[in-house]
Amino acid sequence: MSEESHSRPPRLPWRRFLAAAVVALGIGGAIPFPAQQAGAATNEPAPATISDPVEGELSVEIVLHGGGAITQDEPVAATLILSNRTAEIASAGQVAILIDQETIDTRYELSLWNGGGASEDLAPGTEVFRLDVDQVHPGSTVELPVTLPATATSVLTGASFGARGITAQWLTGDQVAEGRSSFVWNAESLANAVSVSPIVPIVTDVGDGALLTITELSTLTAADGDLTLLLDAVEGTSATLAIDPRLLVSVRALGADAPQSAVDWLDRLESLENASFPLEYADASLTLQQQAGLEQPIEPSGFSYRTADREFFQEVVPTAPTAPTESATPAPTATDATDPDAAPVESDDPQAGLPDAGEPGTTEPASTDPASTDPTGTDPTGTDPAETQAPQLEARPAPTLEELTAFDYTRPNVVWPAAGTVRDPAGLADWGAETVILYGDQATLAPDRSSTESSQQQIDGLEVLVTDSTLDDAIASAVTATSELTFQDATTDVATLLSVITRELPNESREIVTTVPREALQDPNRLGELLDRMTGNQWTDVAPIPAHAEDPSILPDTDLIEGGYSNPTIVRFQELLAAHEQGMSLTSLYEEPAAVAEELDAGLLGAISNSVVQTDDWPTVTEAFTEFATAAASQITIVPGSEIQLIGHESSLPLFIENNTDREVTVEVRLRPTTGHILVDQAAVIKIPAGGVTRATLPVQAIANGVSGVEATIWTTTGVQLNNTEEFVVNVNASLETVAVGLLIGAGVLLFVVGIWRTIRRRKRERLAEVEESSETPTDSEPESPGEPQESSNHE
Repeated sequence: MSEESHSRPPRLPWRRFLAAAVVALGIGGAIPFPAQQAGAATNEPAPATISDPVEGELSVEIVLHGGGAITQDEPVAATLILSNRTAEIASAGQVAILIDQETIDTRYELSLWNGGGASEDLAPGTEVFRLDVDQVHPGSTVELPVTLPATATSVLTGASFGARGITAQWLTGDQVAEGRSSFVWNAESLANAVSVSPIVPIVTDVGDGALLTITELSTLTAADGDLTLLLDAVEGTSATLAIDPRLLVSVRALGADAPQSAVDWLDRLESLENASFPLEYADASLTLQQQAGLEQPIEPSGFSYRTADREFFQEVVPTAPTAPTESATPAPTATDATDPDAAPVESDDPQAGLPDAGEPGTTEPASTDPASTDPTGTDPTGTDPAETQAPQLEARPAPTLEELTAFDYTRPNVVWPAAGTVRDPAGLADWGAETVILYGDQATLAPDRSSTESSQQQIDGLEVLVTDSTLDDAIASAVTATSELTFQDATTDVATLLSVITRELPNESREIVTTVPREALQDPNRLGELLDRMTGNQWTDVAPIPAHAEDPSILPDTDLIEGGYSNPTIVRFQELLAAHEQGMSLTSLYEEPAAVAEELDAGLLGAISNSVVQTDDWPTVTEAFTEFATAAASQITIVPGSEIQLIGHESSLPLFIENNTDREVTVEVRLRPTTGHILVDQAAVIKIPAGGVTRATLPVQAIANGVSGVEATIWTTTGVQLNNTEEFVVNVNASLETVAVGLLIGAGVLLFVVGIWRTIRRRKRERLAEVEESSETPTDSEPESPGEPQESSNHE
């Protein structure tokens, strides 16, 4: 039972002293006013089903081993837990064990007994065993293993099958502390065993992403991994499996990179014969989506973000070559061997014309290959050669969403909402539910109810499987037990409760649905041991959940006790939806927008998993998803700069854009002048690597001189503005370009004029030089000096 339902109130002082007086007077048998126990504790954290000791009091607890069943002529193993929370030493004393011979026949009586109450039929009973105990110091807890001899249960010889009470009384000085438990007297019974259908979630709380990583899968599916131990616990039982598709996708989406242990684990899961149904992806809460007003439930849209960079293969069995037929390939004859032009000889003998073993020209393979003489094409063992060929791996495309999530569920339309959250079963039916698993606390009980009803019922024509809340709590205490004693105590609670249910209507068959907590179990071995004990008990029959009723309207009616999520929870989910919507608007930043959208869908489902909603971890989970979905809008920024000098009518403004995300992005940079000095009519589209900076150059046109402000913004290519905005000061000097051009033209003209002038002067000098030379030259009448060469009269 759960801590809340199973806790035993502290024994009242007046009852304690009255009980002590009874013992001191030597009065045997039943104690008129059974003392309520104060509970017990160990030196470890308080177990879930063993109540905390009360300050200022002594307490004793008895925990039976072996699942709470006691058989005649067999010893009984137990542990006594003595706790002293007084300021004085509890002196050495004794512990007496008493057994009540009367059966506990109703759930009310069982609850009364476990709570320390009294009735005409409930009393500590007859003392069957006593042992001495040492003193216990203040603040101490002592665990005493004890074995009751087979003779201790002789008081029940010949008694009928059923649950009974057992009491431990700690006698120390003038004080008596009392602790109670119950057990099942495992005598032969003709009662119909009650059918119990435990639902086991196949989930994990490992990983903070929408998919598990290679390392996480390797750890979970190792020989001692939690998922491996979970399959160990359910294999061979009739438990119904509620499977999170996230596990299937995590393995399959890795392709050839999936750890072999994970592949083997998935193959093993698919081979189990247990009944099964799917949870929502990542065990997302359907009722939260429903109460937030969604028209359709959120579903994963794909996983290409994981499969895109993986390799996928499929096994292909090679096709064996077709053996030639007799008609297509006639057997060669002796004539063929000697005369290539001779016509073939027809014969009905299949061996006709074949060379003899010793005939020249024959080959060993032809004479020894059995297939050459066996018209069936099989070897002497009868094996087809095609069947002996090993399959080969062949590359294939990445699997589709349907292939990634495929599983052969036996009940694909069962829905399992979180406890206490169902408000509109008909709305769940509109979303495809044929059967809704409803926690017992949300179903009304018939006013005249005197026994436990079968779980299969209906609400307004919708089939519901109403779980047994008390049994749910007891199973939860067992499978989540943090100590062996806690586990033993909880399994005893499970056994006694089911035995009481069996005795309620011994001649009727009933089907009780119960659930295992939808969380990753710290020790799945406890689940396996509990299922084994439930299967081995004669009063229980572990079975799959009931088959779907073809006509649910004929099932017993029950009324819904409306549940639901709190308003703050719904508001937080709506904030997640807004973050998801904003993230979707930013997907065009990335090279593969569709893949990012798929990742957002899967991430949102993980953020509303039933294992985290309304827990202390949920605020952290929602903040992480919001950061993942929307951070890019703030992490892509414009690098601030100093005043920009703009010269001329047409120019460009350089801006630097920084990308602080972990992915390459493509953005559009826009400018908006705050004055009429400049005109900007074009944006710049740039790619920025992850963690990098890229320069964007935007063309501008100067209209007039002066100082202008420019507002720079960043947008997605689909027109969604990001958060960062920067303003720059631009000093516009549009006329300076005209002046500069004029000066350049003037300088060019001046240089041209100077060049012409220098050319003219040079030619004048050359002409003068020629005149001077000609004046110095001798006339024709003057004789030439002997020995001087004659100068040519032609000048250039």
